[in-house]
Amino acid sequence: MNKKTYKNLIIIGLAIIAIIAVLFIRSRGNQNLYAGFLKPEEGAWSEIMNGAEDLQKLVYLGEKIIHNIPTYGVEIESIVSGNKSAITQVWRDQKSNEIVEIVSKLEGKNEVICIDDSLMNILIPSFNSLLPAIKTPEKYSPNNEYTYGTFTTVTGKIIQIAKFIDENDMEIWISSKVPFGIVRIVNNETGEIIAFLQDFGLTGGQPKISEGAMLNCKKIDFPNLTK
Repeated sequence: MNKKTYKNLIIIGLAIIAIIAVLFIRSRGNQNLYAGFLKPEEGAWSEIMNGAEDLQKLVYLGEKIIHNIPTYGVEIESIVSGNKSAITQVWRDQKSNEIVEIVSKLEGKNEVICIDDSLMNILIPSFNSLLPAIKTPEKYSPNNEYTYGTFTTVTGKIIQIAKFIDENDMEIWISSKVPFGIVRIVNNETGEIIAFLQDFGLTGGQPKISEGAMLNCKKIDFPNLTK
C-alpha cells in the first residue's frame, strides 16, 4: 500500500467517524426533546379541547392508599356545550396500573357515585385507552421514530413536541414537558384537529371531588350487562 492510498484510507475513516459522531449527537439531542411522559407532581394540570366546544380539565391528584392499595389518581372534568360538566376521578394501582376506584359526580351536585370499571369497559370498549396517562404508554415510547418541532398554547406557552402518524392515520403530537403527554391530535387525511392542548401548569390544580367524598362514594346497583 503506497502512502497516497494509506492517506486516503485515513481521510475516509475520519469522515466515517465524524458522520457517526454527528448521528449520535443528533440522536441524543432528539432524546432530550422527548423522553417519555412527564412524571407530574400533585396538582399538575392540563386543559384539552376536544373539537370546537368540548373541554377536558385534567388534574393529577398524587398518591394515596385506597382499599389498602397504593394508588395514584387523576381527576377529569368534562365540560360539554352548554357548560354542563361531569367530574370523574380514576385511581390506579401504582404497581400494576389496574383501576382500583372510579367515582363521578355532576357539577353543582353533592352526590358522588362509585362506578364499576368493568361496566365502563362494556359501555365504552376503549375506555381504558381513552383515560389520561402519567406512565408512558408503549405506543408513545421514546424509542419510536418521531419528527420534532414546537407547539404554542393559546396562552403563549411554547413547548418542544414529538410527532408521528399512528395506525389510525392520526398525527399525534406528544411532549415530555406537559402533564399527561398529549399536545395535539390531527386527522392526517382531512387535516381536522381532533384535540389540542389549550393550557397547562405543573402545580396549582385543585380537585373538585374531595378525598372524603371519594372514599364515601354511593354504590349504585347497575344492571348486569354481561349476561
